[in-house]
Amino acid sequence: MVPGLRTALRPARQTVLVVAMIAALLSLTLLVGHPFVGLGPYLGFANLPWWALGVGFAATEACVFYLQTKREARTVSISELPLVLGLFLASPAQLLLGRLAGSVAVFVIHRGAPVLKTTWNLALVSLQTAVAVALFHLLADGREVSSPLVWLGAYAGAIAANCVASIALALVIAIYERDLRIRPILDDMVKGEPFAPFVVTLALIAVMSLSAARHSAWLLLVTGTGLLLGYRAYASLANRHLGTERLYRFAQAVTSAPEVDETLRKLLQEAKELLRAERAEVAFVASDGGDVAHVRLGATGRLGRSSEPPAPADQWLISRVVGEGEPLLISRGTRDAVERRWLDAQVAREAVAVPLRGGTGILGVLIATDRIGDVRTFADDDVRLLETVASHASVALQNGKLMDQLRHEAIHDALTGLPNRTALQRQLAAALEEVADGRSPGAAVMILDLDSFKEVNDTLGHQHGDQLLIEVGARLSTAAGPAGFVARLGGDEFAVLLSGMDDEDRAIRVGRRLLRSLEQPVSLDGLEIEVGGSLGVAMAPVHASDPAGLLKRADMAMYDAKASTGGLRLYEPDPDSDNPRRLMLVSELRTALNQGRIEVHVQPQAALSTGKTVSVEALVRWNHADLGPIPPDEFIPIAERSGLVGLITTRVLDASLAAVADWQRHGVELGIAVNLSARSLQDTDLVDEVSRLLRRHGVPASRLTLEVTESSVMADPTRAIALLHQLRALGVRLSVDDFGTGYSSLSYLKSLPVQEVKIDRSFVTGLSNQSEDVAIVRAIVDLGRHLGLEVVAEGVEDRPTWDLLASMGCDLVQGWHLARPMPVDELVPWMRAHAGTASRPALHAL
Repeated sequence: MVPGLRTALRPARQTVLVVAMIAALLSLTLLVGHPFVGLGPYLGFANLPWWALGVGFAATEACVFYLQTKREARTVSISELPLVLGLFLASPAQLLLGRLAGSVAVFVIHRGAPVLKTTWNLALVSLQTAVAVALFHLLADGREVSSPLVWLGAYAGAIAANCVASIALALVIAIYERDLRIRPILDDMVKGEPFAPFVVTLALIAVMSLSAARHSAWLLLVTGTGLLLGYRAYASLANRHLGTERLYRFAQAVTSAPEVDETLRKLLQEAKELLRAERAEVAFVASDGGDVAHVRLGATGRLGRSSEPPAPADQWLISRVVGEGEPLLISRGTRDAVERRWLDAQVAREAVAVPLRGGTGILGVLIATDRIGDVRTFADDDVRLLETVASHASVALQNGKLMDQLRHEAIHDALTGLPNRTALQRQLAAALEEVADGRSPGAAVMILDLDSFKEVNDTLGHQHGDQLLIEVGARLSTAAGPAGFVARLGGDEFAVLLSGMDDEDRAIRVGRRLLRSLEQPVSLDGLEIEVGGSLGVAMAPVHASDPAGLLKRADMAMYDAKASTGGLRLYEPDPDSDNPRRLMLVSELRTALNQGRIEVHVQPQAALSTGKTVSVEALVRWNHADLGPIPPDEFIPIAERSGLVGLITTRVLDASLAAVADWQRHGVELGIAVNLSARSLQDTDLVDEVSRLLRRHGVPASRLTLEVTESSVMADPTRAIALLHQLRALGVRLSVDDFGTGYSSLSYLKSLPVQEVKIDRSFVTGLSNQSEDVAIVRAIVDLGRHLGLEVVAEGVEDRPTWDLLASMGCDLVQGWHLARPMPVDELVPWMRAHAGTASRPALHAL
């Protein structure tokens, strides 16, 4: 089997193994329980019906409390009570039927568990019951109920049932994580259910009471109900006590935190822990102009900041929480259209939002999204808990000095002390307003990106990387002089604004002075570090007269400088940049994203050796309301230049993984390939975003293939290769798209952590005509085989091309001969309609 296909089939094998385990559990149930099927109740005077046992099991399983362990919530119940009563008062068959009925009610109705998980749990419950029945009857052996051996049988049956659950759970986890550890299994068998002996003792007392006086059943029923309610109250109290203890520690921490960053970090960290949420953030109303400053807690515990005008979905949330001063609970599965749009925009399932108050009113909104695990969802208690957290944090933030610092930090970079992107945009807007009014002849904007900065971080650590950024900021400020406004945009990107500047030659001289300031090595703890940069320059009003347009053109010039050898480029207008259609599409693309009109279609990929469809490629589509379909070749470059490509990538990834999860629920096991742009490879948040979306949809990483082009990697090979290694570490498959059209450097191909190369359609389309492309394609196939890479050919449009590729040893094909791109919901019907006909194996491959 081809290595890539083997990797893609691992999740399917895991599912098969779980199904096999279910069959094994049921087989053991029959083997262990068969000798006892025909027995009646152990106490002949009683015959407890199955439905009464079902109610008892459902009640004890529903009244549980939760212990959070890493990324899952574990339930603790007192289900031993109805189990022991059933051993004495019901036949084994009635006991099993009652327990299955109660478990179905809990797993399906109360918790809404998936089908496979429910089936596995029911099989486990069956085996637990059979083991308990077998041990009980073997030890009791018809003795009087007062015999210690009968009691021992009840203890042994209940505790052995719990041990069976521990072993089975460890085995199914080992199937998914491919790591079986014996020591944790033994620990869980000994310590996993500490209350079980106590609960069995109570059940035995009830049995002894019934055997002595049957009319005591009413007293036992009242006592049992009270015990169940008391247990439930205790569970609730235990969770509240834990929450109160955490709140107390949080209050102590925030009141003693001298820094705003530390207060906000503790606020977001505690919000995540108390609500067991995936994400937490604070949205501040940062300016009179309506900008919203977002503060988020990253996976590494660092704070991330951004400031921008609110999107329509954000505006709705802010008006609800800040305007009305009331908390908001958006539950999982909400049918409210506005709430649904907000969740989709955030790529979230559920959320809680509460106002964050200050001395002068409401400062912003504290938001927690997506509870970890699938046992519980957010409820009203979580809203009150988050309000308490926000109230404690508000006390710390009300301090006047902290508020002044917060306002300062809203427009300044915390590391270098330089103005940030928000401050630059404000200053640039003021400078361009002077240009428009004739009070200033022009302005120049420069964007500088450091070269090989990531190598410093990876080699020497973040502390040295931070020191380097501080030194670079200081050098740029000195080189720009008092007339230059120097800002840090984020990461290793800086910007310089020169107001009153209309001379291109003079602006270029300033740019060269900035680059020369970086020529001297930077000393970091005795190490001399060489640092350089790539700088792009754009002029107003020649190149643009609005802040966003001017920054975009300076950014484009910077990327041109990075690809050149000089390190500095002045923006050169694209002849098509002023096309009225493109200008219109720029404004309407963002609207289309917010309104969900950007869709994902898929095109199947088949294995040449079998003809079977094994994966698909995700293709983004935009159906414009007036212009009709807009080709990706037209709107993707627009998205890259307008800064929307990151949002498109997130939407495509989210829709693609949602489709894979849906196909899996329908029994269709397929992988999916998604294209990454050159800008995506510069996005430091891409790895976290991919990881989060994989977790959200429950899709194994090996089902996702990310395609990159040679040119996108070569734009900044050091940074791109490092990011690809991080993606590969997640388990994601990587592919080089359009292979043969770019650099095709063997040395770089060997350094990339890829599993696949994709032959560009320009070499495949005319292949059946025996053109010179045959030699090129054969060489690529042979190269892929020698490097252990899977080879995919796209653009296969006829049978002769299919057969020729099969004779060469190509692995996968994609093209109109197999199927045209189609909407996601049409794939499964297409596969069923074309099974065995549309993708039959090639004769040369048989």
